[in-house]
Amino acid sequence: MRKLVLSLIILFTFAGSLLAQRVTYPQLVFRSQTPEIFIDELILPAEDGKTTLAFLFRFNNDFIPYKKIPMNNEFNAPEDAEFYSTVRLSTEIYEGELKRRQDPSANSVTRDFWSDTLFAASFEETRSNENFAAGYLETQITPGTYNFILQLSMMQEINERNTQRREINIPNLQEAKKGEIYFTRNRSEVNGLQQLELMNLEDNVPYGKDFYAAIRIPDYDESASYSVSVNEARISRNDTTSQEEVLTAELSKADIFTNAFLKLKRAKAPLLELTQGNGDFTYAVTKIPAAKFENAGYILTLNKDGQESPLALSFFRSYWANMPASLYNLEIAIRHLKYIVPEKEVERINKGNMQEREKKFREFWEQRDPTPNTVYNELMAEYYRRIDYAFNEYGSQENPMGHENDQGEVYIKFGPPDSTERRFPERGRTIEIWEYPNRTFVFESTTGFGDFKLVGTK
Repeated sequence: MRKLVLSLIILFTFAGSLLAQRVTYPQLVFRSQTPEIFIDELILPAEDGKTTLAFLFRFNNDFIPYKKIPMNNEFNAPEDAEFYSTVRLSTEIYEGELKRRQDPSANSVTRDFWSDTLFAASFEETRSNENFAAGYLETQITPGTYNFILQLSMMQEINERNTQRREINIPNLQEAKKGEIYFTRNRSEVNGLQQLELMNLEDNVPYGKDFYAAIRIPDYDESASYSVSVNEARISRNDTTSQEEVLTAELSKADIFTNAFLKLKRAKAPLLELTQGNGDFTYAVTKIPAAKFENAGYILTLNKDGQESPLALSFFRSYWANMPASLYNLEIAIRHLKYIVPEKEVERINKGNMQEREKKFREFWEQRDPTPNTVYNELMAEYYRRIDYAFNEYGSQENPMGHENDQGEVYIKFGPPDSTERRFPERGRTIEIWEYPNRTFVFESTTGFGDFKLVGTK
């Protein structure tokens, strides 16, 4: 599967790591709040010497424009639905290599489209990145070189958003010497068939969760031993290289399915269905214990004992859906420790090269991890979530950096108050009182535009 970058609007193009760039915290907040979509190219075997090319997609609700359902409508909507949207995705595949200047090809091989009317029960649901529309476009095609284009329209837009035209080589899987790797959320057996729910997150896997990998084993040898390895990846502008090994595991016979065939199946989320006995391929389906992997990029390989080069290789990265904005940039994450540690400690952690600073930052939070046996640090996540909330909630025209004013700092240190009360004296400025179990904070309005200054505690 390869990442597909859509163009023409910023939501289709804004991607890439911000870990090493010089950026501001507001820019990181914008990055973290940018709605996401995922589109994958998927290659699978087909019958009669053909290959299946599928485009998997997932559009999170916060990307999709919703409207209130009108009183008089013809929608066959669920009873609790209050909002609706329409989405259409289409593809056209052309024969031959991509021409210079991306001139249209005259030989269209196939077209396909998906469309649906979506519903949401509340405004909050329309802004959620946990609710989504998912599916795939699929075609069987003769091995060779092609180019294609995808088009997206929402709410019956007249002008569709187009991807850049892309070239793709469709292999003959009967002859291909490198296997394909598919990331799946789970593995189950239904009526004797293996059911694998595809991750459908491009090259991402959920942070802090185990997953499965389905891997085609080319030229399978029953007498040989096979294993999978996972190495951390060093990602640079020009290359991705393998680093320290974090996992190696030998495949058992129970993980390997011979005389097998793999095909897509429609469900709420796209599935792979693996059948045995009537196929020409061998697949391994193995669990990857990623719950203890750090939030980073990795390279997964399938290896055969005695063979130097891997039989299959794929990159993947951890995906933290609601990762706090500060954690996109190490320098900013360290700087934001100022609310809970002395300035000298912040300076100590921030000294050295990138690797040294990252090591000290991780050690700082590992010492405060309430669940040290898991990779997810709830305390760290909550701390940086509070900073994001304070930035968005307590900013004003005079001071847009809400995490740096008095209310923001109190919220970061103590969390949400048990109760709040706003008073409007006949003479004098507006007062806001925050009550906590063991203390009270009193804030006074300074400008009348949302700026409050701490004037007392008790």
